[in-house]
Amino acid sequence: MTKELISEINELKRDLAFKREELQAMYMEHKGLTKKLNALEKENHSYKQQIKQLEKEAEEMLLYP
Repeated sequence: MTKELISEINELKRDLAFKREELQAMYMEHKGLTKKLNALEKENHSYKQQIKQLEKEAEEMLLYP
């Protein structure tokens, strides 16, 4: 019985170590995706500002044919 328990504990320890590695990999992936998302949101904001500016310039150009 004791050998079985020790074996089971060792197996659980290996499983736990594997899950920790898996979780760490997922965390790193999430961190990278979050950085990418933030960069894309900033880029999107910049494009929206450029569009507004171009629309304003286009309206001004139409006022003075």
